[in-house]
Amino acid sequence: MNYVKAKNVLPAQLLEKVQEYAAGTYLYIPQKCENRKNWGESKDSKAWYKRRNQRIYKNYKEGFSVREISQKFFLSEKSVYRIILCAKKAEAR
Repeated sequence: MNYVKAKNVLPAQLLEKVQEYAAGTYLYIPQKCENRKNWGESKDSKAWYKRRNQRIYKNYKEGFSVREISQKFFLSEKSVYRIILCAKKAEAR
């Protein structure tokens, strides 16, 4: 996240009002709800995890043990079980 100087983007009158409440502090101003992106939309992370989880489930169906899969993908066994369970539920739909 890059910081922007308030005096460069806010009108002087608004800046003075903000200074009354938060002078000298860092402020986070959230985006409006309609401008927000869902998780994974701005980067390929959502697609990356989906492909990884599909490979995990494929390995499981091919007979690899949960321990082997967890070591291969650097995940805990609990995480692998969760991924497999989600994949089974999705497959059943």
